[in-house]
Parts: sequence; C-alpha cells; structure tokens
Amino acid sequence: MTSLREKFSQESRKCVGEVLIKATARYEDGGLPVKVVKVITRQLLLGLDFLHRECGVIHTDLKPTNILLELENLNSTISRYLSEFPVRSDSRNGATIPLREVIPTPLVSETKNLHVRIIDLGVASWTERHLSDLIQSPALRAPEVTIGAPWGTGVDIWSLGCLVIELLQGIVLFSGEASSKGTWTAEDDHLARIIETIGQFPSSFIEKGNRASHFFDKQGNLLRIPNLKPTSLERLVDGQTKPFLRASDMPKAEVPIFIDFIKGMLEIDPGPRKSAAELLQHEWVNL
Repeated sequence: MTSLREKFSQESRKCVGEVLIKATARYEDGGLPVKVVKVITRQLLLGLDFLHRECGVIHTDLKPTNILLELENLNSTISRYLSEFPVRSDSRNGATIPLREVIPTPLVSETKNLHVRIIDLGVASWTERHLSDLIQSPALRAPEVTIGAPWGTGVDIWSLGCLVIELLQGIVLFSGEASSKGTWTAEDDHLARIIETIGQFPSSFIEKGNRASHFFDKQGNLLRIPNLKPTSLERLVDGQTKPFLRASDMPKAEVPIFIDFIKGMLEIDPGPRKSAAELLQHEWVNL
C-alpha cells in the first residue's frame, strides 16, 4: 500500500523544542495562559489549513505529544515570565502557602517567539483516499470515527477543539472509561460525555454510521448508559468549582466568544463543523 512517506521528500533537520504536553505540566492545574493558547491555536489552524487544502492530507492523530513548541531567547523568556506572573500564594491558619511553583526552566509565556510545529505524520491519510479507519487517540476521537460514519478533514478539527479546552482548562474534555463491572465500554462512556456536553446525536448522522447500532437504540439513546448528566461547555469553561473555573486571564466578556469558537469545532455532525480556514477568521483567535 502506498504510504504518505513515499510521496514527500525528506531531509535531515535539527528541531529545538519540546512537545506541548511538557509545557502544560509547568503551569498550575495544567492550563496555559489564554494569550499563549490563542497563539498555539492560530498556528495549529494555519498548519491544518495547509495540510488540508494545499497537501490534501488529514493528520488523523493531533494530540499534545504530536505538537512541538519552539521557543527562542529562553533566558529572557524565564525572566519575563517571573516578572509578569509572580509567585501566587494563599494564607491558611496564619501561614503563607505558594500556589504556583517557580521552575527555572523555559516557559511559553513569551508568545512573540513561540513557534508551533505539527509533527508525526506516520498515520496521516489522504483526503480522497484513506489509508486506515483506525485513527485518533480515544479521548480526541471524532464522533463519526467512533460510529463508523464517513470522515474527512473534520476529524482534525474535532481533535483541535478538544485540545484547546485541555490547554486552557487542564482537563481532558471527553475521556472515556469502561465500567469496572463491565456494564459499558470506554467508547460508550466517551459518547456519553459528548452527549452530556454537546447534545444528542442527530438521527440523520447516526444513520450514517455502520457501527452506530453497537451504541444506540432506534430512538438514538445510548444502549448501555441510559442515564446521563447533562452539562454544557459554558459550565465547563465558566463554572463555579475547580477544574471548571474561568481562566483568571480571560475576561468575562470573552467567554461567549470563546464558546462560539469551540462550538464551531465540536459540531457532532462533521457537515456543519467549521474548517481550519473558517476558524482562522473567528474573532477569538484574532482578539
């Protein structure tokens, strides 16, 4: 079978940077500053737009370990970060307790010199001819892939939507865990979390999935998890308790703009899901 690797020339190149997951670990609660998330998101959209429209390629495995951060002037970056974001503390029983650990290693708060690269096209696919249907990490998997419906570039957009929430809030949006009693599978739970947050799967969309009958009854309800606990993106991003608190550096007025941006990526049916080119025009990444 012809692979993507055979279609592109390769050259030796030295990359200086780190994968995104290591950068998020340095911040309290695992969330990055909003301005950093915007820069990363915009650059990822530019990369995906190039892959999708210019190369005719779908990455199919967008995740933190496949995103490389390159940062220049590391020493000045550390100094600037410490001056802009001093150690946060809290007083309990007369004692001062630091809330943010100061780590003398490169951080990504200096967005002017932040460059993002999408790496590892080892399981990428052509837009017109898929090389495999076994794609995406489970937590970042698009609904159409799970139910066996036709898929395309929208799978990368879905993964990005989940990733943006993870970068900002430090939470995995749609993790799936199998029941310890064997009542439901990890895929069942993954779908349940999507429905609880985004809403019911359209019947017209379910009908397109050759695996849909494994998960849904004829009324569009989950077979093995009938009792759901509805929430919303708004509650997850602007809630009252951790880890769902609004980011301290996101103004209240920005929340609905951000939610609208995320909803464009997390449409259950990939048909109305926004493209990378459309998302690049959205107000949130241009604020």
